Amino acid sequence: MIAIARQYARGLIWLSLGYFIILEAALVAAIFYWPKFRDNTPALAKLVPFQSLQDLLTAVQQSGYWPYFAIQQWFKGCSLFGVAAIAFMGSGIIAREADQRTAEFLFSRPVSRRKVLRVRTAVLSFAVLWPVYVSSISAIWLSPAVDEALPWAATLWASTYMACFLLTLITATVLLSVISTHQMRAGIIIVGIILLSFAQYLIQGIDQWSLFATIDVWTFMRIGVGEYPWMASGCFLTASAAMFALAELLLKRRNW
Repeated sequence: MIAIARQYARGLIWLSLGYFIILEAALVAAIFYWPKFRDNTPALAKLVPFQSLQDLLTAVQQSGYWPYFAIQQWFKGCSLFGVAAIAFMGSGIIAREADQRTAEFLFSRPVSRRKVLRVRTAVLSFAVLWPVYVSSISAIWLSPAVDEALPWAATLWASTYMACFLLTLITATVLLSVISTHQMRAGIIIVGIILLSFAQYLIQGIDQWSLFATIDVWTFMRIGVGEYPWMASGCFLTASAAMFALAELLLKRRNW
């Protein structure tokens, strides 16, 4: 088990670190842009063409730094870079073995397919999720540089909620990878779904049915005042468990 985890982690460590550096760089830039953004928010609100984005700017006008940070870090940063990381690192979690015709070698070890899938999924999840927490915590220390402050509790709860959202995408990618024969197919499908969902979020009237509606600024504003979305988190975790259970079943039945 440890050998399997170490071998798989070796291929992800630099990708995970690169993902963190990009996420952190974008966050630092956003934090230090805040004073200028704050001073120009009323003018920007008039220029934004989409109602959903106008609502985001309205939230910033009403509540200041917290919604701005939520937009930059979780709604934009973690969703954009997180999805890219999931697609790039997770697409081939099983499909790569089929694509490169090495599946028989991998599963010939005295370890069940279920354990291999669980270990690889755990390593992938850690590689995707630790940057969410570390970058968010770093923002707590960086925010005083622009005369702002982030509460520890709300920041960690919001990061946990975002982690639940990303975990759903991770297990969806794992499921698609289990049934794929091309190592990039699962990632391409996930990226396509997310792009369509974001396009849907920009259309008034159907935006509430978008995945992005579950991680919009209003959700994080409620977390900021102590109202954690337990129902949505439960749905994310339930969906993750269901997709992973299906992935295990399909992997068990798959012929190589």
